[in-house]
Amino acid sequence: MFRRNHQAEELALRIDHLMTSVVLRDDEARLDAVTTHVAPDVVYVSPRAVFDGPAGLSEAFERLRRADRQPASLRRTSAVDSHHHYFRFSWDRVERGAVVMSGWIFGSLDESGAIDRFVAFEGLEPGQSGDQHEGR
Repeated sequence: MFRRNHQAEELALRIDHLMTSVVLRDDEARLDAVTTHVAPDVVYVSPRAVFDGPAGLSEAFERLRRADRQPASLRRTSAVDSHHHYFRFSWDRVERGAVVMSGWIFGSLDESGAIDRFVAFEGLEPGQSGDQHEGR
């Protein structure tokens, strides 16, 4: 019998809220929002650096909050695929109304179901840079 995966739907909603949270301009509101969606020991691994904890995750997206990038957003562009405490999805980074980067994220959940790791890849295909514009 086919059953709907409510846990994946709930995870997708948390990811969507988190993607909105990391670009909030108010430091306190951003850190409070990020903290509610991840494990205290979350690790974010990007092609450029590794960031630890909710504060590190917030720091990872600092450049999206700069005035020259506004308005900026992150959006999920696929369903969240998940099994055995792992998940993946595709995303876009939008700046000033244009998609400037696309990519994939895979991650994991701890035993309580909290998001404890994100690993981001830029580009939708291996070997392809996701950056649509140089210098971003």
